[in-house]
Amino acid sequence: MRDFTLRPVVAGKQARTRRYRNPQAMTDSPTSPGSNPGSDPGNDPGNTLATTAGVIAAPAAALASLASERQALRQRVAEASVLYKLTELVAAHSDVQHLLNMAARSATKVMGAKAASIRLLSEDGRVLIPKAVYNLSDEYLNKGPILIEQSELAQRALSGEVVYVADMATDDRILYPGDVKRDGLVSMLSAAMKYQGRAVGTIRVYTGEIRQFTESEIELLLAVAHLMAAAIDHERSDEQVRENQLVQRQLKMAAAVQRRMMPKGEAVLPPFEIAARYEASLELGGDFYDLIPLEEHLGIAVCDVVGKGVAASLLMSAVRASLRAFAQDIYDIDEIMRRVNRAMVRDTLDNEFATLFYCVLDPHNRRVTYCNAGHEPPLLCRNGQVTRLDSNGLIIGVDPEAEYEKSILDLQPGDYLLLYTDGVSEAVSYTGARFGRERVTEALKEVAAAGMNAQTAIKHLMWQVKRFTGLRSATDDTTVVVVRVMEPTPKRTRKSPAK
Repeated sequence: MRDFTLRPVVAGKQARTRRYRNPQAMTDSPTSPGSNPGSDPGNDPGNTLATTAGVIAAPAAALASLASERQALRQRVAEASVLYKLTELVAAHSDVQHLLNMAARSATKVMGAKAASIRLLSEDGRVLIPKAVYNLSDEYLNKGPILIEQSELAQRALSGEVVYVADMATDDRILYPGDVKRDGLVSMLSAAMKYQGRAVGTIRVYTGEIRQFTESEIELLLAVAHLMAAAIDHERSDEQVRENQLVQRQLKMAAAVQRRMMPKGEAVLPPFEIAARYEASLELGGDFYDLIPLEEHLGIAVCDVVGKGVAASLLMSAVRASLRAFAQDIYDIDEIMRRVNRAMVRDTLDNEFATLFYCVLDPHNRRVTYCNAGHEPPLLCRNGQVTRLDSNGLIIGVDPEAEYEKSILDLQPGDYLLLYTDGVSEAVSYTGARFGRERVTEALKEVAAAGMNAQTAIKHLMWQVKRFTGLRSATDDTTVVVVRVMEPTPKRTRKSPAK
């Protein structure tokens, strides 16, 4: 009996090539000289079966490979579509909660998983709080935050590791195995949501059976996590911008109220001409001036509260309110200062205080009565000579038993009285030099020598400060009040009617 041995199956093309490689073999007859019918491959049944099987198997293998490639291509298209949609939403600054919900749902479906969850870090970075889930029970949502210090899986994920758990029901690192069994969760893949190297939360996908995740699925999860981290960071930045804008609007409103509290920057109470200016270094400041009508007299105050900004402006308002209240009912200005000081001590902290200069102009006697509580001494320019109105007194808001002395000065026509805060004398140039009291004194002498009115005097002084500091921004509030003593207006005599 003839021995038929099946040869290995070869590809159809190779088989055809092998069959037609020797045309002579096709024309030789079995009776040709030197031929052996039993050794002719064309007449071997085993060779014929193998060739036929190869011809059939080759297209089948090609079709299977093509189908596999098509399936992989569909998966890549689905993954790209998810990332594209999420990227569009991130670029459009869509609602973050909607974006997180869509990310959990999309990641679950495109990866063929059972469920997904997204947790965000709390502000203190101690816990992970559920923010979005897909296909998980209400019990899962209600179980609350995860303490990071108690979860090894969370710690590893937040450190940048992609965490895989094959069977959550048997893994000791799972904090809630009962919830896992109830929801039918088996395998898990978890990654951190990081933006610019800073973790903001984690994303997890769960399957209903034990499953190994492919490299492409891991890459997809990381891409989704990065997009969500970027969206959360942008949302927080936008929220911070909105909060800052709200604060700025409130500050502008408060600054407008503060400026309205200050009186008009000029007044005339013959023989006195008064001008004032206030410039805050921030929206809100701690300096203030006030012109207080007192029947036939006029009270003038200049104050500098410690600090700047909102706290200083609130403290300034308290000092101003106290001063106005006591000035209306009390005649002696030293007693007024004592009462203002006690009120400040009662209502403020140890590190909150203010300097205050308060004086009262008497137009009938051309006289000024003043009291100083630690403020920069005002300057009096008379006949080209400048003197300081020194008066002892502790800053207000420190010692409730502090005493204050009042002083009286008779003024003369042509005198200039300058009240100012340290924002003038301590203005700084680009070289770091201070404007200083000497420059303030020289500017006042120039004012007096030119016989400027009060408004022009302030403009001249502020211009000198600006020339000195250049384009450097002011670092402190600036307040200036100028009192000019005018020459008495001659009385007009009425002519007697001609007889």
